[in-house]
Amino acid sequence: MISEKTGEKVSLDRKIVRMTVPTVLSNISVPLLGLCDTAVAGHMDGERYLAGIAIGSVMITTMYWLFSFLRAGTSGITATCYGAEDRDGMGASLRNSVVLAIAIGLLLLCVHDPVLSLLQKVMGASSEVTELSGCYFKICIMGSVPMMALTALTGWMIGMQSTSAAMFVNIGMSVLNVASTLTLVYGFGLGFEGIAYGTLAAQWIILVPAFWLVVRLCRKNGVSFEYNRGLLLSRQGWLQMLNVNSNLFFRSACLIALTMMLYAYSARIGDVEVSSNAVINQLFLFFSYFMDGFAFTGEALVGRYSGAGDSVMLRRSILGLLKWTIGVTVVFSALYSFALPYIVRLLSDSAAVEASVGECRLWVTLLPVAGAGAFIYDGFYIGLTRTRPMLISTLCGVALFAVLLNTVSHTQWMLWMSFTSYLFLRSLLLITLFRHDAHHHQPTVNL
Repeated sequence: MISEKTGEKVSLDRKIVRMTVPTVLSNISVPLLGLCDTAVAGHMDGERYLAGIAIGSVMITTMYWLFSFLRAGTSGITATCYGAEDRDGMGASLRNSVVLAIAIGLLLLCVHDPVLSLLQKVMGASSEVTELSGCYFKICIMGSVPMMALTALTGWMIGMQSTSAAMFVNIGMSVLNVASTLTLVYGFGLGFEGIAYGTLAAQWIILVPAFWLVVRLCRKNGVSFEYNRGLLLSRQGWLQMLNVNSNLFFRSACLIALTMMLYAYSARIGDVEVSSNAVINQLFLFFSYFMDGFAFTGEALVGRYSGAGDSVMLRRSILGLLKWTIGVTVVFSALYSFALPYIVRLLSDSAAVEASVGECRLWVTLLPVAGAGAFIYDGFYIGLTRTRPMLISTLCGVALFAVLLNTVSHTQWMLWMSFTSYLFLRSLLLITLFRHDAHHHQPTVNL
């Protein structure tokens, strides 16, 4: 059954935990995957390998980030259809997103050479790091089609309230990636290239079980997954997708610009700073993907109850998720404050990298506090399929980051001060805009 009555005696906290745990496990597998690649490269003979992974990962992520709307947009639209029991809408969302994902993946394969040249010029790293990062990029980009398809499919799974299916796909890919990377690097002696080939193999292999899970979800919920020309070419469906995804697309462009500025800034300081930034970035990603677990639950629940017109459960879900957000933020800030040196030593043998990260201890501790609001309110807005405030807050935050970066002294400490300020502003704007919308446009969500 798709519907759920408001009067059912189900603990909201239990519901949130039940949906979030698979999502959190799924999302933390992503930074754990990054930690594996970082650790393998960090224990190779020379800091250039860790810097090569850092720059190469940023460049490939740049290509994929621009189209991350395939997950978020699909999740919000699908969850709304799920709450309204619109089976045709759920099917159309799946078909449209997969078609779009494959087209984007093929496009990325066609344009990756000139894009790589442009990104290498922007990054401005040393010649050795540029060569290594380019090698990593050229291998990983061969997985653009499965990566785009997986992005759309996991978004659809979350919208269908099946966070466990999305967990299986993401964790499965991460486990495959770690196993294949270790095998190719140490078993077959492929060295640095083995890290990239391990990632590529995992992306293609996991695509098969991902489609199998989607077929099962379609059958379970009475959704037709067969080709339907009318639904595939539905003007209304594509317009709704365009309306939601256009803001997410430009928001992703802003995040790409911010990431490029951050890494280009540190790359021009030196390879040690690039390496230490890679470590700090992994710590931030660990928190952000963990928090996104609650945000994804927010997308699913807010979209579901909004589509069903259930204002009581909509408000309770939002307040319940905010409570969990506060608790997670406190835990991560305390962890980074007291255990930072020990965490860094797990990722790098370099004393210089450890010292560089230690200089930014204050900002590493404040990153969870600054960013928590941005992550959870992004989830709320995606669930409501109202993505314009997300674009506005990101634009303002990136603008602040750019101004600070070009006016303060060029040090590692000031770099992360600027990034933390960006997160604070983004969170503050989202919270303010959401409360304004709740009081003036959606009184049923009055907080």
